[in-house]
Amino acid sequence: MRSFLKATLIWTGIAAIGAVLVVGFGLYNVSARQGHLPGVSWVLHTAYRNAVRLRSPSEDEVPEISAPALIALGRGHYQDACAFCHAMPDQSRSQTALSMLPAPPHITDAVSDWDPQHMYWIVKNGVKMSGMPGWPSTKRDDDVWSVVAFLDAVKQAERPVSAAETDLAGIVQERDDEADQNSRIASIYQSGCGRCHGENGFADGNVLIPRLDTLPAAYIEASLQAYRSGARQSGIMQQAASQLSDEQIFEIAAYIAENGRDVSGEYQTGSLDPALVARGDLLAHGGDEKANIPSCISCHGPASRPKSDRFPPLAGQSEVFLREQLTLWKSGIRGGTDRAVMMHEAIPNLTEDDILALAQYYASLPSGR
Repeated sequence: MRSFLKATLIWTGIAAIGAVLVVGFGLYNVSARQGHLPGVSWVLHTAYRNAVRLRSPSEDEVPEISAPALIALGRGHYQDACAFCHAMPDQSRSQTALSMLPAPPHITDAVSDWDPQHMYWIVKNGVKMSGMPGWPSTKRDDDVWSVVAFLDAVKQAERPVSAAETDLAGIVQERDDEADQNSRIASIYQSGCGRCHGENGFADGNVLIPRLDTLPAAYIEASLQAYRSGARQSGIMQQAASQLSDEQIFEIAAYIAENGRDVSGEYQTGSLDPALVARGDLLAHGGDEKANIPSCISCHGPASRPKSDRFPPLAGQSEVFLREQLTLWKSGIRGGTDRAVMMHEAIPNLTEDDILALAQYYASLPSGR
C-alpha cells in the first residue's frame, strides 16, 4: 500500500512538473494551423453538445417565434454581427472564417441539430474556446429570441423574410472617395442602420422596431451614445453602436432627423381597443395624482412644440414597441441617458393595464415630432 501511494505521488509530481514545463516554456503549439491532437476535437465537441443540452431552458419556455417581424429583426442583427463567421444562407463562409480553429459552421449546418431552446442558450451564453461570443447585453435576454427566430426559420427551410422586409438597403452604396459628405453618411446608414430601421427610418412597419423618422437628432445621438457605452442595454443595438465613432453618431443622428421628415407611413391600428385608447388619453394628459403618476404629454407630446429635443415624441410608434419599452422602464432595465432619472421616478406606479392603455393611446395617434 505504501509503495502504491509513493508511486502515485511520484507520478503526480512528474505530471505537475511536465505541465509547468509545457506552459512555462510554450511547448504546447497554440497555432490554429497546427490543429488539435488526435481525439481532442471529439472531446471538446462532445463536451460542448452535452453542456448545451444540460443547461438549455425547457421547450415549454420557448415563446412564439414565428412572427415575421421578429424574424426580420433577428435577420438584421445576424447579418450585422454573425454573418462574417457563419455566412448568410445563400452565401459561403470567408476564407478567414474557415481558417479559425474550430471553423465556425455555416448557418445551415449550425442550426440543423438544435431546437430553439438550445439555440437560445448558445446565442445568449456563447461558447468558450470557439470564438463564439456571448450576447452583448447582460440584462436584455428578450432580444436574443429575435435571432433564434431567424435561425429557426433557416432551419425550417423557409424564406425567413422577403427582400422588401429586410433588405431595404441591399442598398449598400459603393464607397467613393469623391462622394460628398451626405452620400457618405447615407451609405453608412443604409448599410448598417437601414437593415433594420428601413431606408428612411420607418422599418417598413415592423412593430418590434422603433420608427426613427419622428425622433429629434439630439435624442438619437444621446441614445446611440448610451448604447455604445453600455449604459442602455440591448444586445442588438450595443453591437450596432459599438462600430460608430462620436462623429459618425452625430452625423447619422442628423441624417435620420433630416431624411425622416418626408416619411408618411403609419402602423396598422385596427386592433387597438377604443376603451383602452380613451383610458390612455386620460392618463397621458392628466396622470393619476392618487397613484403619483405624472402626465406624459408635457415631455412626450402630443404638442405643437416639444419640451426638449432630448425627449422622444411617442405619437405613431407601434403599440408593441411602446408596451415593451414601458415594461423595461418599470423593471429598471431601460435608461442610460441624462434624462433617464425622470422616467425612473415617473413610471414605478404604472400597472400593466396602465402601460397597455398608454401604449395603445400613443399608437393610435398619427406620427409627428
